[in-house]
Amino acid sequence: MKTAKKEFEDLVYQGMRSYGLDELSSKLLAILYSAPDLLTLDELSAMTGYSFSAVSAEMKMLSGIKLVEKTKRSGSKKLYFSVQRDMLTMTINAVRSKSEFMVAPALKDLPAIIEKCKNSKAEGSEEVLKIIEDYHHQMIALDLILKNLIEFTEKIRSGENRT
Repeated sequence: MKTAKKEFEDLVYQGMRSYGLDELSSKLLAILYSAPDLLTLDELSAMTGYSFSAVSAEMKMLSGIKLVEKTKRSGSKKLYFSVQRDMLTMTINAVRSKSEFMVAPALKDLPAIIEKCKNSKAEGSEEVLKIIEDYHHQMIALDLILKNLIEFTEKIRSGENRT
């Protein structure tokens, strides 16, 4: 029989997988979410069954995209990890990360790429131009969606839309 903590971890794990995260990232986030205290890389490695180096690399990535926070305790050389337990904040951070690392660079670079393609005499450049322009339109739409999602989520978090 599963404990309530394990059932909760499984639920959080499935939620993280729905974000498109891999198995290890999802396990790490589920464990951190249900842990009452900060955890070290050694502890996370033992709890997941993955190697220290695999956990370390994954935690570096997760902290880079702001899904986990790392800290040091005074007198210790070890890194300690925690996760944002506010799902609305976690969602906003994930959306901001998507906007910052995918949408913003695309919106910045695509106009020049489109111009370059328009000036190309290479065979098939018209088809490629259509693909690139379609992608550009999708990024414009995604940018608007993400901005609206962030704004709406922040309103909910601040209590403006409570019923």
